[in-house]
Amino acid sequence: MLFAAVLLFGCKQKVPRPDDALGTARLFIESSLKGDYELARELMHADSVNTYELNQLERKYKEDMTEKDKAGYRKASIIIHEVQQVSDTIVIINYSNSFKNKKMPIKVIRPKDQWEVDLHYTFTGNL
Repeated sequence: MLFAAVLLFGCKQKVPRPDDALGTARLFIESSLKGDYELARELMHADSVNTYELNQLERKYKEDMTEKDKAGYRKASIIIHEVQQVSDTIVIINYSNSFKNKKMPIKVIRPKDQWEVDLHYTFTGNL
């Protein structure tokens, strides 16, 4: 029985990382809506501001949000309103979700060889 439990946890499939900005943004938003902040962290540009902001979002989700709201977010669809290609390495995506329907921007950057979400723009509006 213990072996089966270890085998199940060890076989948890890793979600393939998207190779484009829109796919990265969608997966990040979806993981946040579902409360999967471990996956969201993997997709985020790792710096102190992003880590702080994501930790705040996770805390609010886990500690402040009602179960009804969590269920609403988990069932929500992502609505893409606009994709703005700022440069070869910066894309701004304006989106909302079907649960709250509030337009939000998210910035996706490619500092090296993969796209990463950068929350700086979402909270400050600064590129």
